[in-house]
Amino acid sequence: MKSLVQKNRTLLSVLQVTILWLAVVLSAFEVAHVSYLCRDHYARLAIAESDENRLKAEYGKSILELSTWDSMQRIESVARKDLKMRNPIASEIMIVGHFTQGEF
Repeated sequence: MKSLVQKNRTLLSVLQVTILWLAVVLSAFEVAHVSYLCRDHYARLAIAESDENRLKAEYGKSILELSTWDSMQRIESVARKDLKMRNPIASEIMIVGHFTQGEF
């Protein structure tokens, strides 16, 4: 009877060691997998940050270009060259009074 109990204890110990060994191996695989995922996400983050920097630079250039198109010097230059406009001389200036209802 004692040998049967001893065999059961030995079998139980072997089973416990086997289960612990499997848990350690599975943990090792999971650590490797999580490490891979971490590197993958970090690579994606680096790409996203690169895109962010590129887009910020493009946005800055666009804002600068927009302010150039809106500048008074640019508007005056286009008016002179493309529309053939010029500043009026003093004799061409006419001051118009305020129009009120009933007047003609």
